[in-house]
Amino acid sequence: MNVRESPLAGSWYPADATTLRDMIDRLVADSPAHPFDPSCNAFVVPHAGYPYSGAVAAAAYRLVEERSPRRVVVLAPCHRMSFRGLAVPQAAGFRTPLGTVWLDEAVPDLASSTLVRVDSSPYEAEHSFEIQLPFLQRTAPEAKVVPILFGAIEPRDDPAVEAILSPLAGERTIFLISTDFTHYGWRFGYEPFPATGADEVRARLEELDSAAFAPVLSGDAEEFRSFLDRTGDTVCGRVPLGAYLATLGRGAHGRLLAYQTSLDVTGDFEHCVSYAAIALGHTASE
Repeated sequence: MNVRESPLAGSWYPADATTLRDMIDRLVADSPAHPFDPSCNAFVVPHAGYPYSGAVAAAAYRLVEERSPRRVVVLAPCHRMSFRGLAVPQAAGFRTPLGTVWLDEAVPDLASSTLVRVDSSPYEAEHSFEIQLPFLQRTAPEAKVVPILFGAIEPRDDPAVEAILSPLAGERTIFLISTDFTHYGWRFGYEPFPATGADEVRARLEELDSAAFAPVLSGDAEEFRSFLDRTGDTVCGRVPLGAYLATLGRGAHGRLLAYQTSLDVTGDFEHCVSYAAIALGHTASE
């Protein structure tokens, strides 16, 4: 059976199983508690190394644990190669220091869409998907995963994306949309305001990120995409997040669970990345 080894162990998170397990359990236990909302079926989660965004991700995974999903669909951007459409891997599972996460039986069927390619090459060293797996192994140990990496798509592809995602939805299924938010500084080619000091940058980043969160929290794909066009904000998971909001997330109500930036961890105000955990759901009437 084709089981892929995670390239992240020992760098993005600990390679030792006991250390990794204890780290995740501590992060989840220490995360802010939010009321359980049974309508919540999707979470926006960050994908940096655990020392940077693990505490933020844990706030979402605390609620994932309460949901006890049997299937987790991970919508993630591809950072390392360009391609048209969506990619699913040709694999049976992914192995981390905590064991193997198996792919859901629905994955091969996704290739019936002309928008989907079965191709493992986009998954080579791609952290946006695999960084989620150890958290899932501790908070949803019975779940199988559906990995979907997003390449280049357009709003005109929304109906095709909806046709791919809708059959996956269900009472025991959740969606994880993997993205970091603003990547600030000259290394990222994005300096909408000068780096005049930590306090000023922190305040300006929070203002910018809050404007990005607003349409996400109201399930408004059109406004989210318009915000990105207006500001050029460097949200790396803009494509999967926009696609989810335009399809299964239309009209969703959201809740910001946790937020911080790498500035809060490193003190570097000249180059920093923002992280958020968001819960998304619909009311019963929707």
